[in-house]
Amino acid sequence: MKIRSCLFLIVLLTASMLNAESSFPPKKIPLTSVLYEEMDTLYRLQGVPLPSGSRPWSTQEASLILSAIPADTKFQHLYSTIKERMGQNSLKHVSNHFSYLLTTNLATEAYLHTNPRSFTTSPDWIYAYDQRQPLARFIMELAFSNRFYFATSVDVGASSVTDDDTLPNIEAIGALYPSGEVTYQTMAKQYTDSLASNLLLPSTDKTLADWPMESQFSLGGDWWHLSTGRTRLQWGNGASGNLVVGSHIANHNHLSISFFSEVVKLQFLYLFLPDPTNAEIQRMFMGHRIEAQLNRNLRFTITENIMYKDESIHIRYLDPTYIYHNLYDSNRLNSIASLELDWAPISGLSLHGQLAIDQFRLANEPDTDANAMGVIFQLAYAWQEQEGYWTATTEYSQTDPVLYRRDKVDFLIARGMHNNWPPVLIDYLGYSYGSDSQVLQTKLSYYRPNLFSAEGSVTIHRQGELTYDKPHHVDSITPDNSNNSEYPNVSGPSPSGDNITERLIVGLAGTCYTDWRNLVLYAQANWIGRRIYHRPTKTYADEASDLQLVMGMKIGF
Repeated sequence: MKIRSCLFLIVLLTASMLNAESSFPPKKIPLTSVLYEEMDTLYRLQGVPLPSGSRPWSTQEASLILSAIPADTKFQHLYSTIKERMGQNSLKHVSNHFSYLLTTNLATEAYLHTNPRSFTTSPDWIYAYDQRQPLARFIMELAFSNRFYFATSVDVGASSVTDDDTLPNIEAIGALYPSGEVTYQTMAKQYTDSLASNLLLPSTDKTLADWPMESQFSLGGDWWHLSTGRTRLQWGNGASGNLVVGSHIANHNHLSISFFSEVVKLQFLYLFLPDPTNAEIQRMFMGHRIEAQLNRNLRFTITENIMYKDESIHIRYLDPTYIYHNLYDSNRLNSIASLELDWAPISGLSLHGQLAIDQFRLANEPDTDANAMGVIFQLAYAWQEQEGYWTATTEYSQTDPVLYRRDKVDFLIARGMHNNWPPVLIDYLGYSYGSDSQVLQTKLSYYRPNLFSAEGSVTIHRQGELTYDKPHHVDSITPDNSNNSEYPNVSGPSPSGDNITERLIVGLAGTCYTDWRNLVLYAQANWIGRRIYHRPTKTYADEASDLQLVMGMKIGF
C-alpha cells in the first residue's frame, strides 16, 4: 500500500509538471558526446566555473547552460558550433505531437597488443569492457510533444566471455561477497590474443547478451527532468575519475530526478545494482546532490548518499529530504558524502576539487574504523589558436585504503558479464582506480570543431595492497585471520602495505569527424609499464610492459 501511494504521488507530480512547455525533446545527451568537451572549453575560455558536474544533461539543461554565455562572446566559433549541435533534431516529424527515428550504427574495431602473457583481463587494458563498441546497434527513438522521450537499442557483437576463459572461484570480495565463492575472470581470451576485433568471427562462441547499453525513458521541461534507463553517469568534473559516481561504468540502471536553474541545481539519483549471484539481495545507491553558483567565478556542490543492501527496502529510506547518515543502520547501509569546488580565477584557467568521506563520524560515534577519505585536485588551462582549442590539465588524487570498504555494506559493485550472470566484473562505484591509490595525471588536448581532436596523456598510478580482493580487516598478530567480516582497520596514508604496484601509462589518441553519415574514425595507443615496489627492501620485481593499439570507425544509417 505504501509503495502504491508513493508511485501515485510521483504520477501526480509528473502530471503537474507536464503543463510546462519545453523547447526540445527531453533527451539526455550521452557522456560520449563531444558537446561536453566543447562546453567545458567554452566555459574555461569565458572565465566562469565549469558547468554542472552532474552529467549527462538533458537537452533543456544544456540549452540553459549555454544561455549563461553571452551571445556576443569573442569565442564565437565555438559558441556557434555548440548552438548548432544542440539545435540538430534528426527525428522524423509525423505530427505536432509525435516524431520518431530508427537508425543503425555500425562500428568496426581492431585491438593489438604486444604482451598477451601478462595483460590478460579487462582491468589490464585501457580500452576494454566499457569502452569497446558492438559491431551493430539498432536504435529506436520516440518523442511526444517535446515532453516525453523514449529510446532503446539492440546490440549485436561478440561477448566478453568465451569458453576458453579462465574462470576460477574467488573466496571473498569485500562486503559484496564476504564469504562464499564467486566466479571471476582471471584470463579472458579476447584480451590475450595479440590481434583481435569486435567482428563476429568463427572463433566467437558467444554473442552479446547484456543490452541495451543505452536506453532512456525521459520526461522533461525547461527547469526539470525525470529519467530512467541505462547509461553512463558522472558526478564531478574529474579527469582521471570522480569520487562518488564515476563515468567508467557504461550501463548504470538508474532513476534520476533533476531541477535546475541558472544558479542552482538539485538532483535525486537512484542506482539499481542487483547481485548477479543472489537474486534475493537488493543493492541500491541513493543520493542527493545540490550545486550552487555562489558568484560569477565560484561553484560549490555538496552530496550525501548511501549504499543500501537487504532482501527488501524500507520505504522511509526513499525519503530524499532525509540526511541518510542519521539512519544509523550499519547492517543495511553505508553512507558517503562529498564536497566539490569549481573556481575560475581568470579567463582560461579552471580549478576543480573534490573531497569524499565514507561513513563520516560524529563526536559521539566510535572510532574503530580507519579513516576513509578521498581527494582530487585539478588545474586546467585552455586557450584558442586560430580555429582550434588547446587544453592542458594536471590532476592529483589520493584515496585512503578503506575508502569504499565497510564490514556490512560497501561501494563495490558486481556486474554479470553474460546474461547478467557470472562471471562477474568487479568495479568501484566511485573512483575508477579504486581505494588505496595515488594518481598523478597530465593531459594535453587539441580540438578543431567538427574536424578532429588529438590528446596525449601521462598517468602515474601507485596502488597499495588493499585491492578489492584483499581483506579490509588485517590481523597484525595472525595475518591468516585477516577478513572482510570485521571492521576495516587499514589506516593511511595510501598506498599501504609492503608491496606497491606502480604503473606508468603513456597514451596518444585521435578522432576524425566527417559529415558523411556521421562517419567517425578513431585510434589510440597506450604504453603501460608495471612493476612491484617492495617497500622494506626498496627493490623492484615483476616488471612488465605492454603496448596496446586500438583502431576503429563508426558510421550511422
